[in-house]
Amino acid sequence: MNLAERTVQLAHLKDKMRELEVLFEETEAAIGDMTDEEKRSFKGLASAIEYHASKLKV
Repeated sequence: MNLAERTVQLAHLKDKMRELEVLFEETEAAIGDMTDEEKRSFKGLASAIEYHASKLKV
């Protein structure tokens, strides 16, 4: 894979990760009756996605 292809692929992955982060945030806000365990799970997933997205440099 050349540099241009890698750049395009990383940009695409970063965009997808941001979409997932927003989805998790919207889900958490929309479901007010989550248990504490479910909330921790969603927050953990959103944090992991945010962390990995921030590490991608384009």
